[in-house]
Amino acid sequence: MSLSVIGQRCMSEREPELGLGVVSSVDKSAKRIGIQFPATGENRLYALGTAVLKRVQFRTGETISTRDGLTLAVESVEDDPKTPGLLLYVCAGNKRIREDAISDVTSVALPQERLLAAQVDEGEVFDLRYRALQAQAKFRSSDVRGFLGGRLELIPHQFYILQEVSSRQIPRVLLADEVGLGKTIEACLILQRLLAVGKVKRALILVPESLTHQWFVELLRRFNLWFTIFDEVRLRDVETSDPDKNPFDSSQLALASVTFLANVEQRRAQAIAAGWDLVIVDEAHHLQWTPDAASAEYTLVEELAKRSPGLLLLTATPTQLGLAGHFARLRLLDPARYDNLDTFLEESENFGLVAQVAEKIIDQKPLAPKDHATLKKIFTKDRARLDELLAALAAAKPGARDALIKTLLDQHGTGRVVFRNTRAAMTGFPKRQACPAPIATDNVTLLHRAARELEAEETGQDAAIRYSFKDDPRIEWLAAFLQKHRPAKVLLICKSQRKVAAIDAALKEKLNINIGLFHEGLPLVARDRQAAWFAEPEGAQLLIASEIGSEGRNFQFAHHLVLFDLPLNPGLIEQRIGRLDRIGQTQTIRIHIPYLTGSAEETVFNWYHRGLDSFETSLHGGNEFREAFRDRLLALALGKPDEPALDSLITETVAFRKELALKMKKGRDRLLELNSFNREDANRIIDRVRAADSDPALKKFLSDLLDHFGVRIKEHEEGDLFLDPSHAYVESFPSIPKDGMLATFKRERAIVREDIRFLSPDHALVQDAIDLLTNSKSGTTAFSHLTSDTPNLLLEAIFVLETIADSRWHVDQFLAPTPIRVLVDIRGNDLTEQHPAAALASDVEDADIHRFLERPGFNAAILKALLEGATEFATEKSRGLKTAAESRATTALSADLQRLVDLRKLNDHIRPEEVALAQEQLTRTREAIQTARLRLDSLRLILEGPGED
Repeated sequence: MSLSVIGQRCMSEREPELGLGVVSSVDKSAKRIGIQFPATGENRLYALGTAVLKRVQFRTGETISTRDGLTLAVESVEDDPKTPGLLLYVCAGNKRIREDAISDVTSVALPQERLLAAQVDEGEVFDLRYRALQAQAKFRSSDVRGFLGGRLELIPHQFYILQEVSSRQIPRVLLADEVGLGKTIEACLILQRLLAVGKVKRALILVPESLTHQWFVELLRRFNLWFTIFDEVRLRDVETSDPDKNPFDSSQLALASVTFLANVEQRRAQAIAAGWDLVIVDEAHHLQWTPDAASAEYTLVEELAKRSPGLLLLTATPTQLGLAGHFARLRLLDPARYDNLDTFLEESENFGLVAQVAEKIIDQKPLAPKDHATLKKIFTKDRARLDELLAALAAAKPGARDALIKTLLDQHGTGRVVFRNTRAAMTGFPKRQACPAPIATDNVTLLHRAARELEAEETGQDAAIRYSFKDDPRIEWLAAFLQKHRPAKVLLICKSQRKVAAIDAALKEKLNINIGLFHEGLPLVARDRQAAWFAEPEGAQLLIASEIGSEGRNFQFAHHLVLFDLPLNPGLIEQRIGRLDRIGQTQTIRIHIPYLTGSAEETVFNWYHRGLDSFETSLHGGNEFREAFRDRLLALALGKPDEPALDSLITETVAFRKELALKMKKGRDRLLELNSFNREDANRIIDRVRAADSDPALKKFLSDLLDHFGVRIKEHEEGDLFLDPSHAYVESFPSIPKDGMLATFKRERAIVREDIRFLSPDHALVQDAIDLLTNSKSGTTAFSHLTSDTPNLLLEAIFVLETIADSRWHVDQFLAPTPIRVLVDIRGNDLTEQHPAAALASDVEDADIHRFLERPGFNAAILKALLEGATEFATEKSRGLKTAAESRATTALSADLQRLVDLRKLNDHIRPEEVALAQEQLTRTREAIQTARLRLDSLRLILEGPGED
């Protein structure tokens, strides 16, 4: 029966958990049909006639529930005379129920009909389906769901922020970790978690134009998230194919240049109108605002922030443009709290004093009377508790220091909305060792050429330079260095693609080794292959990269970095070193700087090394140094050697660096750092992630599942697998390219081989393969024989206990769709415990159901009685599951709610909406669990006896 009338009921065979759908619109010209799923608040568009939707029609004898809470037995079915195409169910007492009044959570059970129609599958498919349902329940209920899929090291502070932010109903925060600590990774982790649990469906990421590609690559390569880059070309293409549609509605995950959207009014309006669950803004310090005016970029983000529940702002320099700029960003996060700049400046001054007192407490230094006065002046809420803690600290009582710090954290100004980790508070960074390589030369031509190249590169005229290094002594040094250190991996970074090619050409005339090239002229796939080749033990020894190699890539398996040139940009030098200098690096990084003595490069090297110490220590404030010294340094490098002038510049640089370091230390907020990272909590999270990583069950299950669909799995080196879908029984197998793909279940392997897919429960392939089976009829019925001396008839029934609720409440964490297995016999006995699933699967054999159905004595009534018995036992088991789930939910969510209520008494950064949503989550979750329904998924009829006959 086709779907073509508004009000008709249906279900999605792919997503039965959505509940009953109702036809809400029919557009025959566009061949589309709109379906509402009221129970979950979902609205979907489908093609007319799609096989995904099944028309729901109940039959005489079946039971229906209405939206008013009535439960009635159907006595007959009629067409509605007022609305042709709709059904009327005539029930006891001549109650006439139109189909659009049926409860949205009504179950539709069909496996018994397939059994009676002799439509059965092999027993091993039935068993695989049950395992798939079990796996799905395990994955969806996991407390680290969405934490597992990133191709990345398990860095504690990043996972702490992930847990803190993603657990909130309204994630609106400023991620402000220092450069190199992974703000982009943190934002992507949060996004992946929120997408996985259903709190976010639509996300928009706004970035500077120059970072669009880098973000796209990071999202795809590390998190397997495919974003659509919305530029003018893409938007016009969408409008051409569908002129009446907002082009931003064509993708759930969007990436765009903030400047482009801000300055093209039509696109700005469309982006705002599209609606997003989460907006992420990188380099947020570029959003300019004053009390009198704001940039186009700022006002765009402000409008989006008003409409989006979630907002993540990223900046490594939250106060770079002063406290007014910091206030402007906080104003985007919480305009009700940050509505007055003068008030904020006063609060900031007070909390600056608190930070100084907190530093003493953290460093276990005694507090002076003025410190007590400072705390009492600022923390006016719960003064009695503060007095008690200060007295306990003065008396050196055990635990007093930790309790006082916790109280200060609870009342800390921006601590709940700003996360900032610093290298000073982190451990795990490697040592750096500068390895200068001065090369003596009296070749004036070479020295002049080096100076011309530096000048051209710094003034944007390098296109006119013809690079050739065949006679450059640095190439001789490089060849000797590579031979001496073979097979050690060496990363060489220089300014441009043309320079990469010139170095490669010159070196190949001197040395026969494997050399990888990495530059912007290569397609993304080719770049990935070059990086992967470099990562292989027997692959390239040297990777020559242009500046793009210093953006976002992880080469920490290498320990030698060659800086073939030195741009006059300290931040860029730090970024280059950051490809190797990362948390988790196991060895000292050796930074090699070959230069010609007497050259411009030597001057630049001395300024970096003696003035900034930038090769051996992490540099902060790169832009400040560039603005203060770049022009004078360039003039000095291009002029005649002037040792006194260079010494003077270096002395001034050292003084500037010390002053800047002192200013940064003074402005360091230890309370904010403590709020941004708790090592014990982070380690507990990472332990759970590692436990999931090491679970061998996923590999066995996924291998069996893919084998069922005809995907061939071939073993490769290092335990890698090649998945070949060319013989799959499904056309265009989801999440596997047509040409196949290399995959691994090992996180460490995936990190060093970016061309290999990392398979985890979060990977789309796992869920797609499960859906492909459980959303089909495969395995929903089977007929088997169990050899025994005693004749009997058994029914193995798999029910699924599932809630129907808005995904934003994340009910799955307490009660995911859970399979309930029941085995009953013709006498009404529950044999489930007597015959566990795995044991029964190995004991039974497939049998001929046609012969069985031809037997006299078996009929639909017998099957119905067996099913009723199974349903009764399953219902009883479901009560226990629901009670336990509701208890867990009440305990956890009540604690979260009370924590917010208590915090709000101390800290006005707790928004009223957060408390209200926490209360609603508790209420909705309990309701969803209480009304969870049993859905019959699959049946296996088992004939027990000495033989099939």
